[in-house]
Amino acid sequence: MATSSSDESSSAPRDFHLSSSLDSGSRLSPNRQRCPLCCSYKKVFYCKECIQGGSFTYSSPHYPDSYVEKYTRLLKYKAYKKQIEDECLPAIDKKQRVDALYTKIRQKKDKIKVLKLALAEKKECQQFNNYKLKDLQRKNEMLSDSLPKYERQVQKLESYVLSKQDDIIKSRSDLTEKQLLLKKLILVRIRQITKYIFPITKVQARIEMEASESDMVSALEEATRTTYVRNRWVYNPDNAGELQYTVVAPSLPGSGNYSAYNDWVAQNKDAVPSSSSVTSVEQNPAYRISAALTYTAQLVHVLAFYLDVKLPYKLLYSDFCSSDMSEQQFNRRVARLNANVLHLCFSQNTDLNLLQPSQTLHNILQLLDPKVTDLGRSGPVEVDAQTAYDLEQQIASDLQTSEDSDSEESDTVPYEWEAVPRVQISDTTAAIITLQSTQTIPAQQANSMTGGLMNSAAAAIASMWKGWTGR
Repeated sequence: MATSSSDESSSAPRDFHLSSSLDSGSRLSPNRQRCPLCCSYKKVFYCKECIQGGSFTYSSPHYPDSYVEKYTRLLKYKAYKKQIEDECLPAIDKKQRVDALYTKIRQKKDKIKVLKLALAEKKECQQFNNYKLKDLQRKNEMLSDSLPKYERQVQKLESYVLSKQDDIIKSRSDLTEKQLLLKKLILVRIRQITKYIFPITKVQARIEMEASESDMVSALEEATRTTYVRNRWVYNPDNAGELQYTVVAPSLPGSGNYSAYNDWVAQNKDAVPSSSSVTSVEQNPAYRISAALTYTAQLVHVLAFYLDVKLPYKLLYSDFCSSDMSEQQFNRRVARLNANVLHLCFSQNTDLNLLQPSQTLHNILQLLDPKVTDLGRSGPVEVDAQTAYDLEQQIASDLQTSEDSDSEESDTVPYEWEAVPRVQISDTTAAIITLQSTQTIPAQQANSMTGGLMNSAAAAIASMWKGWTGR
């Protein structure tokens, strides 16, 4: 170091000699200066040229080397390091290539192991498939050996089917023939029933009273036909100007309006019963309507029996014989009877455009008319759904009345609808012979026909009773 002086020399001083007053100060003495680089208090400082030239040392005596020496040593170390790196890089590259080759070899070995496992699995699968192939070949050989036998069986079945087709055609022909015979027998029986037991006659309207009849007589006759029913005066005509139908003897209005029965019941509800003459009974519209509906219900049941049709509503023969029916009961029973008649017409393919839901005997006559009805047919019922619905809706309101008790108006099987087992009648041939003989009955034997029908009916009932009870 060099001391500070006024003259400037070419070489930088290595040390600055400060005054003794500065050396004797403590660390906190103002004579000590703070280094601007390390911010610590120093007594010795280097000049600018020494610092630029690197001629300075560490302040601690443990590190006596100057910066220039250390820097020179650093350059030597870097050069030596560069030399070492240049010598080691080829070896490192070789080592990296060797490691890469080892990695590839290991990957290839792993791949070879996987391929060996897959190959072993494929060999096992191939062995299994070969076993299955041999099994299938063996089965195919067995089937090939048994094929001629099955061909013979197929030929036998074909011959059997062809022979049965001929039998089926023959059976169908026999069935059609029997159905025609049965249909003819049904038609004959129905004609006999409607001719001798339940004849239906269409009665035209009577001619109006002559104009010469006096007004007084007309007024008196009108007064006798007017009654006070249900707090009002009701005119009860004798249906002189209305179309009527007679069944056996009593008659029904052709319009299907049976309100005269309800009016008579309301008028005579509280009346004292008395013995009436035959003439008064015949002139009473309620008696006529009740008797005619009773006969009609019996006729409908007999027709359903011969036509083999199950009626939708079960109706007793005696339902219309009661004189204490309410208006709802009477209307409902009439509606049930009309519904049964419509069902018979539907089953026999009657022209629906000619039917009137409330005109009972008119619909029965249409049912019995061979021009508009295929009477005696068998098979499924096919009708126009909308037309049938429109016909049923006209009587649906009376069918849905709920004031009648379940015991009276339910569809449970009563004693008149007792179910009997179907008994095979052995004298079928006799029935066919009867059919052929009835077609040639002379007119003079008409009176004995009724007795024969009743006897045959009694015999049929007795036969069914024996078959059911075994006695």
